Amino acid sequence: MSFSENLIDLFKEKKGLSTDKDAGEAIPKMGKQNLYAVRKGKINLTEEQALWIAQHCALDCAQVLVQLAAEKSKSETAKAVWHDLAKKLKAMAVTAAIALILILSTGSGLNQPQTRKNNIP
Repeated sequence: MSFSENLIDLFKEKKGLSTDKDAGEAIPKMGKQNLYAVRKGKINLTEEQALWIAQHCALDCAQVLVQLAAEKSKSETAKAVWHDLAKKLKAMAVTAAIALILILSTGSGLNQPQTRKNNIP
C-alpha cells in the first residue's frame, strides 16, 4: 500500500468516514476519480492534499512531505535519501519530545517554594 493510500485511510479512520466517496469529497481537489487513481497507483496525493490531511489528522507536516517526496521519487537513490531523511526527522522529534518530558518532569526550580534555614524572629 502506498503512502498516499495510507494517508487517505488514516483520514477516513480519524474522521469516521466509511467510504472512499466520502473521503474524496472531503479532501480538496480530490473527487472519486482521483481517489480511485491513487488507489490504483496511477497518481499520488498532491502536496496540498497531503498537508491538508496532515493538519486534519494532527500529523507532523514535515514528516508527511518527506514521505510523499519519497513516494514520488523516480530513482531508487532519491527514494533512499528521502527515507533516510524521514528517519532522521523522526529521531529528532523523538529526542525533542524526550528532552521536553525530562525538563518538565524534573522542574527547573523556578516554581519551587523557597524555604528559610534560619527562622529568627
